[in-house]
Amino acid sequence: MIIPKILFIADASKEALTSIVGTLRVIKEDPLSIRVVFLSFLSVLSQKNFAPLGPNTLFSLTQEEREILESLEAHLARMKIRYSLNSVTMPAWQVIFEEMENGDQDLIILQGQFLKVWSENAHSDCSPKCPVMRINHLYELPV
Repeated sequence: MIIPKILFIADASKEALTSIVGTLRVIKEDPLSIRVVFLSFLSVLSQKNFAPLGPNTLFSLTQEEREILESLEAHLARMKIRYSLNSVTMPAWQVIFEEMENGDQDLIILQGQFLKVWSENAHSDCSPKCPVMRINHLYELPV
């Protein structure tokens, strides 16, 4: 039996969580295996020149990320979907591009900051062997 494999690369946001859960409702394959790579808010901070955020703001952002990860894990466990979750704080774009290109996934779903980076920089250099679905929710970090 072949198990369809999906790779999600998305922001660690509620919008991404909603998109992932919604996509899984549409895909009616059983069994299913997914790998989710969440880009942390901290990765966005490392790329932009934001004024230093206080500890309360950083705690709030990381707390929200933990809640999103826990919520997705609970949903996937309830649905009995095999999964792997990673949260990336310092994105190594090249490593992610290589996984897209050389991985054994059947579908790649991109959302948020990584979709923007892939569209602007790597689209011509990174040619996945499977279809790429784009979800156009871009989370902007509050200033």
